[in-house]
Amino acid sequence: MSNPLKKKWTISNDTDENKVIQLAEEINVPKSLARILVRRNISARADAKNFFVHDLKNLYDPFLMKGMDKASSRIVEVIKNKEKILVFGDYDVDGTSGVSMFYTFLNSLGVPTEVFIPDRFTDGYGLSSSGIDFANQNGIKLIVAIDCGITAVSQVSYAKSLGIDIIICDHHQPPETLPDALAVLDAMQSDCTYPFKNLCGTGVAFKLVQAVCNKLNLDLWHNLLDFVAVATAADMVPVIDENRTLIHFGFQQIKTSPRPSFGTIIKNSGLRLEHLSTSNVVFTIGPRINAVGRLGDATRAVKFLTCKNITEAEELMNVLEQENSNRKKIDSEIYGQAQDSYESYVNGVVGNIEKDVAIVLHNPDWHPGVLGIIASRMVEKYYRPSIILTTFNGYAKGSARSINNFNIYDAIKRTSEQCDAVVQFGGHYHAAGVEIELEKVDEFRSTFNRIAKNIIDSSELGQDLLVPEIRIETELDVNEVNHRFVKILNHFEPFGPGNMTPIFLTRNLQIVGEPKTYNNSTTVFKVRKAVSEGNKFDSYVFECVYYQSPETDSEERINLKTGNKIDLVYSVEENHWNGNTKTQFRVRDLRIN
Repeated sequence: MSNPLKKKWTISNDTDENKVIQLAEEINVPKSLARILVRRNISARADAKNFFVHDLKNLYDPFLMKGMDKASSRIVEVIKNKEKILVFGDYDVDGTSGVSMFYTFLNSLGVPTEVFIPDRFTDGYGLSSSGIDFANQNGIKLIVAIDCGITAVSQVSYAKSLGIDIIICDHHQPPETLPDALAVLDAMQSDCTYPFKNLCGTGVAFKLVQAVCNKLNLDLWHNLLDFVAVATAADMVPVIDENRTLIHFGFQQIKTSPRPSFGTIIKNSGLRLEHLSTSNVVFTIGPRINAVGRLGDATRAVKFLTCKNITEAEELMNVLEQENSNRKKIDSEIYGQAQDSYESYVNGVVGNIEKDVAIVLHNPDWHPGVLGIIASRMVEKYYRPSIILTTFNGYAKGSARSINNFNIYDAIKRTSEQCDAVVQFGGHYHAAGVEIELEKVDEFRSTFNRIAKNIIDSSELGQDLLVPEIRIETELDVNEVNHRFVKILNHFEPFGPGNMTPIFLTRNLQIVGEPKTYNNSTTVFKVRKAVSEGNKFDSYVFECVYYQSPETDSEERINLKTGNKIDLVYSVEENHWNGNTKTQFRVRDLRIN
């Protein structure tokens, strides 16, 4: 099963063309770009201004969030009394960035602050009793939990028994029974009136900082936007509405006055400050910050993010790089084993792919720190909802990742209601964590697959849900792609879920010159538009970059040759190299005619 999955091309054609024409005229942009804006519910000049012109005044009032007044009042009390506080956070980028942000804020006000990041291997996920014990032993009476805590009913009860208050700053789906905390800040609560539901954990904690600043008449929150931007981009929450504003200004802060950590990690990664993007964070910066928590103590990430000088940042950067290198080796080995295990399964050794629509794999020897990565890679390769498990503390524990239009959190929730294999779980639409009774993994796999199949069969797409889809914004005449077109397109950033990089389709292009392939994966070639009459061609030539996995079987690999006529699906981007900038097409898929 090492052949690449064939993708279906879906061209959006439900746009009101009258609105497209009107908007194109109103704001003076090409119709192709106006069409994309209309699909993003931007159909008037005022909407376009809000989309293109970022303004911190567009951030929502933090006091609209349920529990905010009580939470901020308690933090103000801590600040005024210089009371000791513990900031607790998850071990991923969102958690460590949020802890770093909150620590930096309190530290700037002279508040004695302790940090606790749970150990993935001894504490597990979420608000832990060991963190509460740490607070108790150090005479701390308030814990702020960031990017976790929404399911910590027993842990909060334990803390209360010790006289410790807890403020929860979370963004995951709330359970039916909430922890009895001093305050629960989570816009996902059904009775929360906060107008934007898609903040990351750091984003929620940032709103708490804003509320505190409001009460103390401070503007210190402006200096913390870089933490929020990196966390928001890395956590893959929707890049719409308030998140767009937070990322935009956070990136501006990094570009103009980076703190030692961000300046060092960007330089060390071979990136340029001025070209920082959400994809840089997701694929380059985030994995380096995550690595220390995947393989060991994530507190090292907080030390790095909050360090005060370049020398210290560079020393800690070496630790991050080494752990990231180790993570890649472990990741590669386990991914190979996971593929072998799944392909043996679907080839009839244990089951068959017609019956099972989801991947559930368990191996007691797999490293728990990389299971989320493996699940994501299995989704990418096989396009099935994927749950990857190892044995940990006597249970099968692991990570789940989903395909488009499939709510994996809901599927696990339904599974837990129909079989008693599930010990605990948490997460959201596209990603979740789960813990299962070790002897009931097969029962869980069977039940989960049955429920997943029912969900898929009853969906609007049916079995087509299991076919990877490329959503094309519009067909494009490549002659439209000029300097002004690219400049306008750049203002669509920041990109991410909810505001993805626009994908275009152009038919009947011809390859000119000899395509060159590097590292058995990346092919660089040039195209121009073929003209129907005679053998004449358009003079505009565009460079294309096309990646094919080295794992692709030779007979399935697309080999491009001079003169090939192709239909091309691509995004338009700028390539920055050696001080030069040029426009190129990033190929998402192609078909040779």
